[in-house]
Amino acid sequence: MNKFADKVILVTGATGLIGSHLVERLLAEGAKVIVMGRNAGKIEKVFGEYLFKGNFSYVAADIAHGVPKEIGAVDYIFHAASSISGTEIKTRPVDVIKANLNGAEKCLEFLKQQKEQKKVSGRLIVFSSATVYGNNFSHDKSVLEEETYMADILSSGNAAYSESKRMVEVLARSYFIQYGIESVVVRIGYVYGHAKCKPDTAFYQFIDKALAGEDIVVNSVGMGRRDNIYVDDVVDGLVLVALKGTAGEAYNLSSNGEKDNFKAIDEIALMIAAAVNELAKDKITQARIKESAGERNPGVMLDNQKIKKIGWSVETDMQEGIRKTIERYMEKR
Repeated sequence: MNKFADKVILVTGATGLIGSHLVERLLAEGAKVIVMGRNAGKIEKVFGEYLFKGNFSYVAADIAHGVPKEIGAVDYIFHAASSISGTEIKTRPVDVIKANLNGAEKCLEFLKQQKEQKKVSGRLIVFSSATVYGNNFSHDKSVLEEETYMADILSSGNAAYSESKRMVEVLARSYFIQYGIESVVVRIGYVYGHAKCKPDTAFYQFIDKALAGEDIVVNSVGMGRRDNIYVDDVVDGLVLVALKGTAGEAYNLSSNGEKDNFKAIDEIALMIAAAVNELAKDKITQARIKESAGERNPGVMLDNQKIKKIGWSVETDMQEGIRKTIERYMEKR
């Protein structure tokens, strides 16, 4: 029997990579899913095949302005809404901070009022990030959930994102302590996989170039490896933590380097080029790595023993995940 059968679930930021895969999984589990995003056209593009199904509905609104009243009571909120664009994080940091903090606060207030006025308890699943651990280590390191003491320095280009994500975690736990609003934090690694609306990241830029037969050029000086995780494995973990995670606690959700997922972006570029060439049965592109000599900067892996104890495991190796992703894009061409 599906654990989510007939549960009402709100997914914010649902058109993104993780959100869209999560919605499909929850619908398959029999949940009544309410999709929330800022752009109705984008929602209809991503979820066109579900628009007229009885257990799917959507609302076009900005979560930073609150949860629309017409949504009614919910059993779970998966709060995925957040910018991951490197350009936006660096050039519009105030917008990024406000979106992260305001969106989370609106979700928590909604559940608080629901509990007080309708006597219905809901649970919030907070999408946090590996970036809360910073990257100021002297060597490659696998971090436990408790090791959040090496935050990004103030001048870091990523500080607006990583620190606001950390504050969202603190806010969620505070609502649990003060008001009894159940929430679980999931710190997610660098997610890859097929996305109908591609994020503005190097991974998808590389895929676009490779599929167009163009060379991928990467300046790899000092690039550290990062903890990557395939989107299907992420969805497995999110569903599990929603059901079994301890309220008020955080869970790392990433590979910890298992199945060859600890890779730097220059190494990923080579894998993308190789996969496209193999699938196309012809050598049409290559990844050219410039100035790759010298030591790499340290990288961070997420220790995943805590989430494994409730039944999760890494299933997809990086080569397989990249191949699956490219196959999906080639099918659409």
